[in-house]
Amino acid sequence: MPISWTRGTVDSQGESIYYEGANLGADAPTVVLGHGAGGNHAVWFQQVPVLAEHFRVITWDTRGFGNSSFTTGAFGIDESAADLVAILDATDTVAAHLVGQSMGGWWLTGTVLAAPDRVRSLSWCDTPGGIWTPDLRSAFAEFRRGPGLSGPDPQVGVHPALADGFPQRRPDLAFLYQQLSTYADPPMRDVVAALDAQAAEPAEIAALAKPMMLLAGDQDVLFPTPLLRDLSAELGTHWVEISDAGHSPYFERADDFNAALLDFLAGA
Repeated sequence: MPISWTRGTVDSQGESIYYEGANLGADAPTVVLGHGAGGNHAVWFQQVPVLAEHFRVITWDTRGFGNSSFTTGAFGIDESAADLVAILDATDTVAAHLVGQSMGGWWLTGTVLAAPDRVRSLSWCDTPGGIWTPDLRSAFAEFRRGPGLSGPDPQVGVHPALADGFPQRRPDLAFLYQQLSTYADPPMRDVVAALDAQAAEPAEIAALAKPMMLLAGDQDVLFPTPLLRDLSAELGTHWVEISDAGHSPYFERADDFNAALLDFLAGA
């Protein structure tokens, strides 16, 4: 049966925030997918058709990314949480399962703290989501002191966030991963400042008593997997580790990622 697909924008604090919806007319729970700093709404192309067989699915662009505007100069946790709630309002979504990749995990944390009644569950993917442990903050600072995700112009299909061997195994997807980060000119200085500023306490998040999952690729170089595993244990979340994947298992190991997410959502 055909799955409906819609596109729209919503005004939020002076910005135009872009979103897409699949299966929005269905009487089903809603899943919202939030991208990382290297992407936009389109990175979820391997998830939307699968999830939409069971859920209403919303993808969106953080302000300054993809098709969303960035004219006010205001960027951060509070603003992105407000943008996400505006999308929920525009799509008649009472509460949603929130999924956030890397930077998108910060928006999940901000939203559940600002509007806990709008959140059914939380899935942080390769991210501490601003719930820093000393070891994670130290590891991220060390990563930023090195080449990080910038440095010299990369070769076709080569990206430090991808697992070793992925460009050789899937050169087409590796190059697409690079291309998806070229849409618009995101405010990366503001992004880094926002990520550094957020500092939620693990006990504060655990006390919300929401169904939670923390998922990571076993070769993540931004947020080392053992440190995310420790954070998961401290929060009491469901933990999933995807083998042979770097910072973006949703992209590199989509079948494994989708299966893990569907399994979690079925229980949540």
